[in-house]
Amino acid sequence: MIQINNLTPEQVEMLDFMWSELETWEDYENWYSCLDEDDQKTADVLQRLIILESMEDIVEETKYKDAKEALKKFAL
Repeated sequence: MIQINNLTPEQVEMLDFMWSELETWEDYENWYSCLDEDDQKTADVLQRLIILESMEDIVEETKYKDAKEALKKFAL
């Protein structure tokens, strides 16, 4: 399960929208292109956090210690 802590209320709202309303990459791109520059930066950070958290879940499931150490270098 993906869990991201310490988000602002605005980040939570954006992430909830991204998760529940955007079903395809095309949906995401269309939505993203309508955002202002600051919101695009927020969306970029949230997307990266989801990717990192997903990778950590995979590493935890497979118990690859070397991969887990490598991921620590990229943790925000």
